[in-house]
This record gives sequence, structure tokens and C-alpha cells, in this order.
Amino acid sequence: MTHEENQSTRRQFLTRDAGLAAVTATFATGRVLGANDRINIAFIGNGMQFESLVRGFKNRKQEKNDVNFAACCDVWEPRLKFGMEQSGAEKAYKDYREVLARKDIDGVVLAVPDHWHHPMASQAMLAGKDVYLEKPMTRTVAEAAKLNDLQRKTGRLIQLGGSGPATRLFWKVNEYLKAGKAGKILWGLISYNRNTRQGMWDYPIPGVGGKAWPDTTFTAANVDWKMWLGSAPKRRLSAERYFRWRKFWDYSTGNAGDLLYHRLGMMSTMVGFDFPTRAVGVGGIYVQKNRDVPDTYMTMIEYPGDYSVNMVSCMANETSVPVTVYANWATVQIVEGGAPAAGGQRRGQGMAVVKAERQFQKEFREANGGKTEVTIEPEAGPSLGENWLDCMRSREAPVYNALRGYQIMVAIALGVESYRKGKVMAFDPVRQVMRSAPPPHKEFPPPEAT
Repeated sequence: MTHEENQSTRRQFLTRDAGLAAVTATFATGRVLGANDRINIAFIGNGMQFESLVRGFKNRKQEKNDVNFAACCDVWEPRLKFGMEQSGAEKAYKDYREVLARKDIDGVVLAVPDHWHHPMASQAMLAGKDVYLEKPMTRTVAEAAKLNDLQRKTGRLIQLGGSGPATRLFWKVNEYLKAGKAGKILWGLISYNRNTRQGMWDYPIPGVGGKAWPDTTFTAANVDWKMWLGSAPKRRLSAERYFRWRKFWDYSTGNAGDLLYHRLGMMSTMVGFDFPTRAVGVGGIYVQKNRDVPDTYMTMIEYPGDYSVNMVSCMANETSVPVTVYANWATVQIVEGGAPAAGGQRRGQGMAVVKAERQFQKEFREANGGKTEVTIEPEAGPSLGENWLDCMRSREAPVYNALRGYQIMVAIALGVESYRKGKVMAFDPVRQVMRSAPPPHKEFPPPEAT
């Protein structure tokens, strides 16, 4: 497709969206919730991630009965039927704009392909809805910046669906590190690896995630393909792209946005959220040669606090390394047990083990009550979904708020762009703009050498 054809497709879609003008012309305020009002939410996107999310929200409904499932929405009729069956929602929609037009709906849960995150979340906030937005926040730095800015202007709430901030263990590690008990933070190591015989994201067609639906059809008659494509390049109906969209740059950020967004959220909760200064992405399609995105991907990210994070994601070997923070007095490692699922289910959380560096045991002992090894235990807390619902009533900022999602997205998107362009990508964390080139690294020659 030529650039001109692609731009024409985008203009056509924006023209189609003109019907939202009445909603987006001003900021809708949304419904004021009373103490006894149930929160009305709608699920937009009824695929694999929805199936995980709805379980958490159903648990909340059973426990507190303070949330109501007003609607489900999906462009493919069989998934819409599935969403209604799983949630017991009151009404079904194929067009998300009809959901946003309902003044009685307080929040929307968006579990849609990445290329829809920015437009759909933006329109939801302008319509006065609070948003639970599955990771990644967006596809690009520019989209994340706009979404963060719009959240501040509208005052609506965004909760990002990703690992890290909802886990109390990571905040306890954050408190420990901020107290200086491990010395200066130097770098972090994170990985999220998988392996399958059929190839990562090569899900059954048709189906939901890894579950095949052999008795279901996928045809132009039961899917709104034009709506699903949205602002992405115009293409003929493709089951491969619909069911396996994470393999394609048009709709996805690959393993970076799908998996490493989780791990970087965990790391950032521990060492502190910030914007990066530069990123380099490397890797390639080494085994699963039926996709745009890499099956093996690595990113090195630098931050203004004089530390770096190294991220690894391989889709052809599932052996991962523990999430690890390296400081000059000690090493902090998250032992196996797993972080809570993004939407609500609580898993075993593991714990953090801190071991002193041999050369700095004296300093470590002085800071840690004479010990050379410290254990930081997990602590129970609300899930992301529960926190979002509580904040919808209190109007406090959710734990994985828009700014934190933006900071993670900048690092993720810089790495992806670096991989695709074959160059170092740079960002100004103060002005929050892209830089044409990264600044030189600091050098500290000894006084006698000057």
C-alpha cells in the first residue's frame, strides 16, 4: 500500500467517526457516584484478555456487589456472544461508539488490539468514562503523550492493565532501595520468554487465544472488518491478521508491548518510575519466520538517574531469568512465585532476596542490622481491577495511572523504534520530547589526568 492510499484510509475512518462530534466537542463530566450506587462498566473487546479480566471483575461483584456489567462490545459476533455469556452483561453492541454514548456507563474495560488503545481510550475519556486500558498503553510515544495529556485535561481515570504497581512486594522493595540499604542502583535485568511448537501468537483460527472454536465461522457477514482495522492500513478480510494480530506491526508492538511491558512495570515500581534517555533494540526473526515482529528481542534502556535496564524476550526458548536489581552493595532478586495477573486474579507473589556483595559486606551490614542477606516478604493488596473501581468512587489516582503508563510506554516504544530503524533512539525526560540523537555519556577523569 502506498503512503497516499494509507492516508486516504485514515481520512475515511476519521470521517466515519464524525458521528462522535457531539461527544468529543467538549469534555463530558460523567455520572457522580453516590455511596450506594453501583458502578456501571462495559467490556469492549471480548477475546482472550477479556476472559481473564472478567473473572476478576466477577469476583468483585460477588464479594461487594458494587459493580454492574452494563454492556459487552466486539466486532466479531461469536466473540460478542461469548462475552455476553461470560459476563452476563445487560446489552450487546458491535459498535463501541454506541457504548460511549450511554450516559449511564461510568467506565469501560478496553481489551482491544494495540492500534485501538489511543483512539478508543481518548474517546472514552472525552465521553466522561473512566478507563481500564490493557497494556501496552499505546503503540507510539506520541500517542502515549497525547493520552496522558488528555487524562489530565479531562480528569478521567486511566488504569493500565500490567504487572508491577498493584503488587505490594515491589513497593516494599522500592522503599528498601530508596533507603539506600543496597547502595547505588546500577542496572536491572528482566526477561519474559516463551516457547511453543506452533509459534508464538499462532492461535487457532477461529478461536479465543489458545482455544479453538471449530464450529464457528469468520466471514464478512459476522465481523465488522472495517471497524476492526480502524486507522490501520486498509487490507482485505484476513483471519490471520484478526486472530494473530500480535505478529504484525500494523496492530501491535510485538513482545515488547505484550510481555516486556509487564516486566518493566515491575522493575519501575522497584527502582522508581521515570522517563528514559535512550534505548537500543536488537534481535530478529530467528525461528518463527511467519511474522513482522521478532521472535527474539532485546532492549537496553538508560535512565537519567544513572542506571540502565536490560530487557530480553525470546519466543523460541522459555527459560527466563529472575527479575533482578543490581546495586553496588547488593543484588536484589525476585524469586519464583509470580506476580498477580493484570486484571484481578491473585497468584503466588514470591519474595525478594537481597544478598550483599562480597567487597561491600561492611557497608551492607551497617545498613541492614548486621545481616549479609535480607528477605522482603510479599503483602496482600487489591488487584488492578479492584483499585480502579475503588478510585472511580474516591476519585484518587489509580496505582497504574496514566503518567506511569506513559513513562513505561516511552521506553517500550523507543526500543521498538530502535529495532525497526536500526539506530539509537533518544528522549528528553525534562521536556518530554524525542531527541534527534542521544547526548554523550558522562566522563569522570581523575584530577591527576586533567
